[in-house]
Amino acid sequence: MDIGLFYQIQVPKPWSTDSESKRYWEMLEEVTYAEEIGMTSVWFVEHHFRSEWSHSSAPDITLAAISQRTTKMRLGIAVVLVPLHHPLNVAARMATLDVVSNGRVDLGIGRSGYPYQMAPYGADLKDVSGMLEEYLKIIPGAWTEEEFSFEGQYYHIPPREVVPKPVQKPHPPIWQACSQEDTARKVGEQGLGCLAQTSVGLDRAEAIIKVYKDAIKNPKPATKLIHNRVAGNTVAYCSEDRRKAFDRGAELIDWYREQQRMRDAKVWQGYDPAKVPEDYQWHYQRSQGDTSRRDEITSLDLIENGGRFCIGNPDDCIEYIESYEAMGVDEIMPLFQVGPVSHEEVMESLRLFGKYIIPHFQEKAKKAGAVTVTADD
Repeated sequence: MDIGLFYQIQVPKPWSTDSESKRYWEMLEEVTYAEEIGMTSVWFVEHHFRSEWSHSSAPDITLAAISQRTTKMRLGIAVVLVPLHHPLNVAARMATLDVVSNGRVDLGIGRSGYPYQMAPYGADLKDVSGMLEEYLKIIPGAWTEEEFSFEGQYYHIPPREVVPKPVQKPHPPIWQACSQEDTARKVGEQGLGCLAQTSVGLDRAEAIIKVYKDAIKNPKPATKLIHNRVAGNTVAYCSEDRRKAFDRGAELIDWYREQQRMRDAKVWQGYDPAKVPEDYQWHYQRSQGDTSRRDEITSLDLIENGGRFCIGNPDDCIEYIESYEAMGVDEIMPLFQVGPVSHEEVMESLRLFGKYIIPHFQEKAKKAGAVTVTADD
């Protein structure tokens, strides 16, 4: 089990003149320390127009800065939003990041779950799934072929030499976000890595992961690399005082759930429900009501019942991670920098991970004769 970091760059209001920049500089310190204690990756989302919830709108630039402060950590985007970028731009920027990081890039791609952040870019839901499938042809081709061309429904590329080329061969691993079974099955069949949310709980996560694992047993690769790997993310907070961890964790999850409610109330505004495509119905219906967000279920209940969040003392966090390890998750990427949490609290959680949790899994791997995947492999 590898342990990394997941960032959305959350900046809760009220803001001061340096709230945003301070959060970024704190993140850089946290990531640098995380590599020192043995964390093997850092992942950033791409979100737009989601103030407070996520100020990570240019993750490739953020990762370029991190690449110069680290030497081993894998650098991942979870995920590039397909309808907002031409695939040739993505290929060139990710290859550049791979060069300056000495071959440490992981590229996640996804559709975006709602129209709110697509509309200003002129993208519509009905086109996105087809665009994603063409991405899977264009980016690996641009990375590996001396001269590349493509003729599709959405992209038309005459013969060109696309430079630079990535360091990793045949190319950096490509992942896709998997929030439902149908997506997990397709991603497995295509031989891509699976980006899952363990915050959905044990049963839901296990169902998605099982579908993915079954499908990738007999893949029909969509790229030039089969990447049989599952990474899961959730909110994390660790303290040696279990009661303190639960109580503070509940405050953080309260903020997190309120932001989810605000998102659900906003992201489909102005979009005709009758025009929601079939392949977006799951996302639309989910935004209309999710049991985990209802007021009658307290955040403390969600934490104490276990399975959703990596919150508690070091033993609780180990138990949480081992439960997902048992179902086939290869990497946990906790979100420590959540809402109103302080930089000092994040650093304390990281310290405890470095003192207790990472050594626990390193020792398990050693006893099992396993080799932990690092950027040097």
